[in-house]
Amino acid sequence: MRNIKFLLLLVLFNAILNALSAQHKYRSLNVPVYKNGVRLIQPWHGGFNSPQFSVFDLNEDGISDLFVFDRVGNKVYTYINRGGNTDTTYQYAPAYELMFPSELNNWALIRDYNYDGVPDIFCKGPLGISAYKGFKDGNKLKFELLQEVVSYTSGIYSINIWVSIDDIPVITDVNRDGDLDVLSFGLFGSAVEYYENQTQENIGNPSFEYDSLKFIQASACWGRFTEAQMNNTIILNDPSCLNGLDDLPPAGIRHAGSTLFDLDYDNDHDVDLLIGDIAYPTLTLVRNCGDSSWANVCSFESGFPACDAPVTMQVFPAAFPLDANNDGLMDLVVAPNARTSAQDVNNLLLYKNTGNPTCPYVFESDSFLTKQFLDFGTGSRPVLFDFNYDGLQDIVVCNYGYFRPGQTYKSSLALLKNTGTATNPAFELLSTDYFGIGSYNLLNIHAAFGDLDGDGKQDMLLGESNGYLHFLKNTGGLMANFSALTTPEYFQLDVGQYSTPFIFDVNGDSLPDIVCGKRDGTLTFYPNLGTKTAPYFHNDSANHQFGKIRVNLNGGQIGNSVPFLRRNENNEIELYVGSFTGYIYKYRVNPDSIYGGSFELLSDNAIGVRLGVNSAVLVTDLNGDGKMDYVCGSETGGLSLYSDTILDPEDIMIESTGSAPDYSYINIFPNPARDFLWLQTNERNFYPSAIRIVDINGREQPVSYTVAGSGYQLNVQHLLPGIYLLMATVDYNFLYTRFVVTR
Repeated sequence: MRNIKFLLLLVLFNAILNALSAQHKYRSLNVPVYKNGVRLIQPWHGGFNSPQFSVFDLNEDGISDLFVFDRVGNKVYTYINRGGNTDTTYQYAPAYELMFPSELNNWALIRDYNYDGVPDIFCKGPLGISAYKGFKDGNKLKFELLQEVVSYTSGIYSINIWVSIDDIPVITDVNRDGDLDVLSFGLFGSAVEYYENQTQENIGNPSFEYDSLKFIQASACWGRFTEAQMNNTIILNDPSCLNGLDDLPPAGIRHAGSTLFDLDYDNDHDVDLLIGDIAYPTLTLVRNCGDSSWANVCSFESGFPACDAPVTMQVFPAAFPLDANNDGLMDLVVAPNARTSAQDVNNLLLYKNTGNPTCPYVFESDSFLTKQFLDFGTGSRPVLFDFNYDGLQDIVVCNYGYFRPGQTYKSSLALLKNTGTATNPAFELLSTDYFGIGSYNLLNIHAAFGDLDGDGKQDMLLGESNGYLHFLKNTGGLMANFSALTTPEYFQLDVGQYSTPFIFDVNGDSLPDIVCGKRDGTLTFYPNLGTKTAPYFHNDSANHQFGKIRVNLNGGQIGNSVPFLRRNENNEIELYVGSFTGYIYKYRVNPDSIYGGSFELLSDNAIGVRLGVNSAVLVTDLNGDGKMDYVCGSETGGLSLYSDTILDPEDIMIESTGSAPDYSYINIFPNPARDFLWLQTNERNFYPSAIRIVDINGREQPVSYTVAGSGYQLNVQHLLPGIYLLMATVDYNFLYTRFVVTR
């Protein structure tokens, strides 16, 4: 029976490996990228536009890590704190991101509402605030929806606590009684409303649900101040605040949008606030001269911090706490909070906490974390182009543009030169405005490269927001040259809006055709009706429903399709399509259906993760190993890199693939391993009768181990780099998990 179980596990392991090779993509972070001669530490991060920061101990090592949620694209990022004293102490750790709910949107903050040491989530809900409870399933952090609508009780009624879609509330222990309260601008007016958590007030009440969130509205005008309706002026002792309650303002006047951040600025054990506003670049400090039980804002400071370089963020700043240098003092990071049209580079301001009571916050940097990764403003879309004909694959990055206050975005092309080898790629950022394409003042440009006129040189087609295609002839010699916009509105081709062309011989006649994405989520196929040296395209010959593809979400009007085509090892045409949804779709192109008919959908999540709003991908073999690599872009402006094989084993967190009765998980670390591997479980009496290691081909490997403390130390020095299955037999139960060996 044991041998049968063992064989079944081998079959399962091979099935897992086959599935992984077919579907799972490995995240790569360490392919080198250089900027101004300096190697970036985390180049393939993916970019930030409007991030929100929360701190908690993600890997349970006693040091606070970072949970980051970017409301542009609704994307979660996770960082591990390595304990250093600079901002590079935070190491991007994307493996943890999959633990968090995928439906988070607009804002999300980590808090521990029940003080059980496990993080919980407060986030934008359908009617204000939703809450997720965190819990441990074995060694895995998981979340379940606790309350879809967080509400307060008023008499016999339960009313939702309102938080505008643009706002960020305060969720903290306002009255210092040991439970989390809420401060937020309400639906009407410009007063901060105070919702008091009733958990501590009901200690000993047998009918009270302690593992829940129950509030009352303790004040509709916390601190007895308001913010002016038409600007960010603070009004102290507003007459409309009567005994802590405010009259509703005239109908139709609503709070426009503000961010709140709580701090004890003057160290008097009550809550002060930093306020950011939707139309202003600065923060305002309001000081509470009351106490934790009764707030009274007595003064305010515009242009915070007045004692140092004040915050200037175009536009709508939000402040968040973190300890950037691990000195025990909470620093401030300030980021834009706008959903659209906000500062998208140099947009994370770090203010170090000096501990000086006169001037605690001092400006340190305008690129906290972001100086370590690639960021091309808003809407990055990578394409391949060997600009210097050296046989190495360079990357051109298109974008929606860079934010400019009071002006339209400036759209341009960036060039990443491959300075590595055919088996070890490395990149150098040569330009963020390749050949001055930004001077054409086109918005949301997208480049495609191909030899359209038969002279052996790769020409350029530019798509843009108005939907036209523009031709730029390559006049270079040993290096590409695009000195002029050769043919604006190329053959009058117009897909409507947001044209994203790709040049590829679709119909097999050895002439370059054009497949073009567009805003409505469909694709247009323009067959080349000309000759090798005299191309000809016409709108009347186009298939505007190429493959009957539409990558829109739930019938929405916006799809923002971005195509990439390639021939696989079987000479079949594969079509990858980026989308507004943030997923990459993969299709098999049916040669009989290119002029009409549908293509087979192979995957609606070809990368295995949601990349963020407005995704795009290029697919190639960067290191010549025969496996595909995937360079991805998204709305947040950065790049991320995935592969069908493991490029950076040290960046992978392997989760358990199975469990057995009475032993809910086995824990192995470090993973990936080099010389030794520790094996533990959550059970005290863990005595395996057998420990086996099997390689990727199903061959059993020698195992040697010693009992040490509460676990087992396995020697893996003899194993070659690769993926292995570890199996432990306990009371006739098989426990198994995967691990990686690297050197």
